[in-house]
Amino acid sequence: MQIKTFSTEEEFISETLAFIAHAHPKTIALSGGSTPLPLYKRMKIQAQLYQVDERYVPSDHPDSNYKMITDAGLNLEHYFDTSLPIEECLTNYEKELPEQFDLTILGIGPDGHIASIFPNTKLPEKNVAHSKTTNFAIEDRLTLTFTPILNSKKILILLKNKPEILKKLQEPSSLNVDNFPASTILPHPNLTIHYLQS
Repeated sequence: MQIKTFSTEEEFISETLAFIAHAHPKTIALSGGSTPLPLYKRMKIQAQLYQVDERYVPSDHPDSNYKMITDAGLNLEHYFDTSLPIEECLTNYEKELPEQFDLTILGIGPDGHIASIFPNTKLPEKNVAHSKTTNFAIEDRLTLTFTPILNSKKILILLKNKPEILKKLQEPSSLNVDNFPASTILPHPNLTIHYLQS
């Protein structure tokens, strides 16, 4: 695990863009959220783009990750088609997944959730799954499971102003996987964390 800390957003974005370019990824799984948005707006890369997770809302909904990523100017070719019933959506998306992601970009929620894998959530042994949460307004989520995430060649975690999360990641022995799902990815051999403390 490599941790890089940045004090300005410009440095955070430019160094992260350089990291991605240096990785020469052909397949990238993208998370939603506000932290990666400035990065996505400046990301110019020839790669097949996939979703890490999605809220089960229409694609033009303000809370849609698909809308956020495409509004940032990226060509998201592979996504959870939320116009379909959940199981059909999952089945279709799983067929589009590559054998391995070159890079997966993730964030971590204040409760330790990663992708849409929430504390005390048991997911099926598949590559994609339907998860539910009562901690947010939109309860139904669609997500990659740990299987394809951990199979990624590289994992990049983006954190912004979350010192308590960073501290937990630096003390993995104190973490419980059920209570802090993000701890599952810490043993990954090519894990990088970019942390912005502004």
